Amino acid sequence: MRARPASARDRQTRFVIQIAHRRFRRDYALRPGLVYALFGLLPLIGALYLGISFYLVFRDDMLASLMRRQAQMQFAYEDRIAALRSQIDASVSRQLLNQDSFEGKVAELAQRQAQLESRSALVASLTRDALASPGADATVDKAMAPRKPALAGSVPVPPPRPAPEAAASDLKPAPQGFDLRRDLPPETAIQSGEDVSANFDPPSPDERLGDLARSFDRIEQRQMSALYALRAPTAARAEALHAAFDEAGLPLERMLRRSPRNRSAMGGPYEALPAGQNSSFDLVLADVRRSVEAIDGLRRALPFAPLRRPLPGPLDITSTFGPRVDPFLGRPAMHTGMDFRGEYGAPVRATANGRVAIANSVGGYGNLVEIDHGAGLATRYGHLSEIDVEPGQWIEAGATIGHIGSTGRSTGPHLHYEVRVDGAAVDPGRYISAGRLLASML
Repeated sequence: MRARPASARDRQTRFVIQIAHRRFRRDYALRPGLVYALFGLLPLIGALYLGISFYLVFRDDMLASLMRRQAQMQFAYEDRIAALRSQIDASVSRQLLNQDSFEGKVAELAQRQAQLESRSALVASLTRDALASPGADATVDKAMAPRKPALAGSVPVPPPRPAPEAAASDLKPAPQGFDLRRDLPPETAIQSGEDVSANFDPPSPDERLGDLARSFDRIEQRQMSALYALRAPTAARAEALHAAFDEAGLPLERMLRRSPRNRSAMGGPYEALPAGQNSSFDLVLADVRRSVEAIDGLRRALPFAPLRRPLPGPLDITSTFGPRVDPFLGRPAMHTGMDFRGEYGAPVRATANGRVAIANSVGGYGNLVEIDHGAGLATRYGHLSEIDVEPGQWIEAGATIGHIGSTGRSTGPHLHYEVRVDGAAVDPGRYISAGRLLASML
C-alpha cells in the first residue's frame, strides 16, 4: 500500500510494506528506486527461472546434440588428417615412381650400352673376316699363264671394298672405363677461346639421359650403315667362291665337313627369338654372318682343293683329258688326265694338302705319287724321274713331291696329272679353271 509519511521533512514518496499477524505488525518503507529495481529484476528472474527449467527439462537432448556436434567436428578433423596423409602418400609415391622411372631409364641405357658394345665387337669381327683374303692360307698362284682360255661363264669378281675407316672407328659406343650409372657426364660445348663456365647451367638428369640416348641412336645408325656396307660384298664373295667350287665340280659339302675348325659342327634344340631380338640389325647381321661363315668355310676348304698348278711357270699342255689316239697303239683310248711338257728333272708340286697314298712305280704310270686330300679327292703325278716323298707322309700344298721324267708309257719328259673323285678320274682342266677364277678374285 502507498502512504504518505507522517514527518513533514520527508516529502519523498515511499512504498510501505506492512506485515501483520494477530497483534504483530510491522511496516517496511521502501524507496521508489528500490521498488522499481525489484520490478525490473522480476523479468530477469523469470527468464532465469524459465532457462533453468528449460535446461533441466531438455538437458539430455542438449548434451546429445552437443556430443553429436563434437563427434562431427572430430570426424571432420580426422577426415582432414586422412586427406593430408593421402596427399603426403601420393607425393611420396610420385617421388618413388619418378626415382624408379629414372633408375629404369638408367638401367635401360646401361643395357643399350652393353648391347652396342657387343654389336661393335660383332661388326668389327665380321669386318675382319669379310675383308680377309679367301686365299690367305691356301695360296693360288696368280702368275698362272694359261695356254687355253678359261671356261665360259667364268667372270672375275673383284674383292669387296673395305668400309670407310671413319665408320669403323665410330663403332665403339663408349670410352674405356666409362660407367653409365656412375659418370653420366653432361654434354658441355666449350667454344675455343671462350669461357662459358660462369654462365653454364648444368643440365638435369633427364636431359643427360636424353643426350646419351640420342648418342646411342647415332652409334646404332653407324653400326647399321657398317652392316649394310658389308652385306652386299660378302654375299658377292661367298657366291663367287661357290662359283669357283662349282666350276671345278668339287664335292663342296664333304670338303666343308672335313675342313679344320668346322663351323657346321653345331646343334641344340630350336627356340624362336624373343620379339625384341628380331630387329632389322639382327636380320642384316644374320645375312652378313651367313655370308662370312660361308666364306670362312670355303677358305678353310681351299687348302684341300687341288686348284693349284702342279708345275711352276706357264703350263705347256700336250694332251687334254678325254678320248684321244693312243701314242703307242695308234687307236682311240681314254686319257684319264692331262699331260704337261717340262724340262727333265723339273720339280713337281702338290696341288693341295694331303697325305701320300702311293709313292712307287705303278705300271704305265711309271714312278707315281698319289696324294689323298680327303673328302674323296685324290691327285696323281706320273712318269716321274724321282720321288721325294714316302707313303703316309703329310704334304702341304706347293711342296715338291718329285721331278719330271719319262718313266712308264711315255714318249718324252712330261708330267701326267690326274684328279680323281671317289676313285673316278675327272677333268683336271676344270680345277685349273677354278684356280684361275680364284686368282682373279685375289
